[in-house]
Amino acid sequence: MRKFRWISAVAVLILVATALPVQAATIPAATGTTDKQVGSLTSTVVSRLEKAVQELIGSKAAFQFDDVTDMGKTWIVEGELEDGTATLQTEYNKEKNRVDSTTIRYKISSLGKAMNAPLKAKVLNSAKAFDSKRPLQFEAFWRVKSPYQSNKPSNYWVFWGAGEKASSLYVDVDQGNAITVNADYAMRQVDPVLLNRAMNTFKRVSGQRITVQHASRYKDEKNGLSYWSFEDASEANEVKIGAVTGKVLAVSTSGMDWNDDADFKKSFASPKYTAAEALKLVKPKVQLLFNINVSGYKVNVQGNQYTFSQKGTDSIVAKVNKKGTFYEFSLHSSDGKML
Repeated sequence: MRKFRWISAVAVLILVATALPVQAATIPAATGTTDKQVGSLTSTVVSRLEKAVQELIGSKAAFQFDDVTDMGKTWIVEGELEDGTATLQTEYNKEKNRVDSTTIRYKISSLGKAMNAPLKAKVLNSAKAFDSKRPLQFEAFWRVKSPYQSNKPSNYWVFWGAGEKASSLYVDVDQGNAITVNADYAMRQVDPVLLNRAMNTFKRVSGQRITVQHASRYKDEKNGLSYWSFEDASEANEVKIGAVTGKVLAVSTSGMDWNDDADFKKSFASPKYTAAEALKLVKPKVQLLFNINVSGYKVNVQGNQYTFSQKGTDSIVAKVNKKGTFYEFSLHSSDGKML
């Protein structure tokens, strides 16, 4: 069979509200790797690999392992479902004697066979509701489990979008099949009012004109989050705007100026500003960004992060760099979540 050089997704934090795994990428065979026969693995290893695969595909689906690549600390074991609907990859950690990840890569035509009817309907309805003008369309879907990764989701389905608009839809199995969706948009597909709002927001924080080059939309159905994300070409500057309200939720500019963790700890061992000084500095920008008057708000300082809050109202989180410039602002609801 044709070998697939792809790895299971790992989390990024990309997003303020929640973290989603980075899109799985193809990886070339590394220098020094060697191919092995499946029969060269011990029966214990094979049994663990089979159990990991069977857990994801169901007990009735037949499959086979075809190739093993020795990556040094891990074995990459690949195979396929015997009915031809999917390929599979497992990663076995030789040092810890465990299956670190399992990924089943399905053809989109096998959706009805691989997924139960209620969950299939939920996915398709979410894809359709995400954008009534341009319903999401998928070209592939995977079932993934990486139980030892620290970020979530680690046990999920992921659908990859087709066509001009790159998109992904995640179903978090461990969270009651909660769905999150992310989709990229061409600039011409975005409301000019939102684009102008994003660029004006950049200018209010950085004092510079920053051109938006990337636009995407994100939705977390379980937590009721839905917003647009606008970034410059370098992806170093970002503005988040509520998809429903059209209000600015967060802005981050390229203001980080410390060298490493040690430099960060040293630079922010003591607060840059007193509560009164911080309030005075952020008040005009917070008013412009969020239309909130922070006069009288309490200030909590942790490292370079300043939280401005008042009981029963939304709070503001702002970050300062070594130069004393506030370069990042975000709006949070009274329960602590990003709006």
